[in-house]
Amino acid sequence: MIRQKRLARLGIYLGAFIVVAVVSGPYLWMVSCSFKSTLEIQSADIMDVKLSPGWIPRNPTIENYLNANKSVPMFKYMLNSVVISSGTMIVCILLSLFAAYALSRFQFSWKKPYMLTLLSTQMFPGIAFLIPYFILFTLIKRYVGLPMRDTYWGMIFTYSSFALPFAVLMLRNYLDSIPKDIDEQAMIDGCSKAQIVFRIILPLSMPGIASVGIYAFIMAWNEILFASVLTGQSTRTVSLGLMEYITAQQANWGGMMAACILVSIPVLIFFTFLQKQIVEGLIQGATKG
Repeated sequence: MIRQKRLARLGIYLGAFIVVAVVSGPYLWMVSCSFKSTLEIQSADIMDVKLSPGWIPRNPTIENYLNANKSVPMFKYMLNSVVISSGTMIVCILLSLFAAYALSRFQFSWKKPYMLTLLSTQMFPGIAFLIPYFILFTLIKRYVGLPMRDTYWGMIFTYSSFALPFAVLMLRNYLDSIPKDIDEQAMIDGCSKAQIVFRIILPLSMPGIASVGIYAFIMAWNEILFASVLTGQSTRTVSLGLMEYITAQQANWGGMMAACILVSIPVLIFFTFLQKQIVEGLIQGATKG
């Protein structure tokens, strides 16, 4: 019996190791190649294994990182993505918090149709909205005089509209796990609805809010379809910058790997600091309803 348990545990550890190796292998190779010259990456000699590229660089160099911003203004594109993604995150957190609170705490006649509408928005591909958004931005510019294309607020509006439905549903499920008695006790103490949201619900729902925030941030950071049409030189995002870098550098594989590493750093920082809250919020949001 003890032997079977040990074998089962060993099988679990072995399976976990294989999954981690398969998932992390490409990323570790990308990090390794970012410190290699293009000549070393492309070198291969079947007669001499020592000349083939390995995991450890033969002649480590940071030249790829130093030159990452020379041919393409990658740092400027990263700043644009940080502004747009952070704006999308803030808008989604604020709007989804109030919408989720209303869905969790109040009963109204069109509640179910509204939630069904939120769910149905996840059925349509993003490309189906590309032309309507372009026409909408053009009409706003023509009749209102407010430029939307190639602006930060235009991209924040676009990404927020796509991230909000899922964010509202996820945060609503999390708020359902918070007892309503807390709201009643706060009202007895003299709190208004707004005070309940900011003083009571907001601190208690930080794991769910962290999940919503990182979801909105990563969605805006990685999006490329709408960015390719609705942005210009002033607001070009980092995802388009990578494509521009690949086109400009072509066979500079070490530089491409270094650029990819630099692009991944902001997301890694966000996920590292919010990892605990993200996991807890996703679990609560997926199991409570």
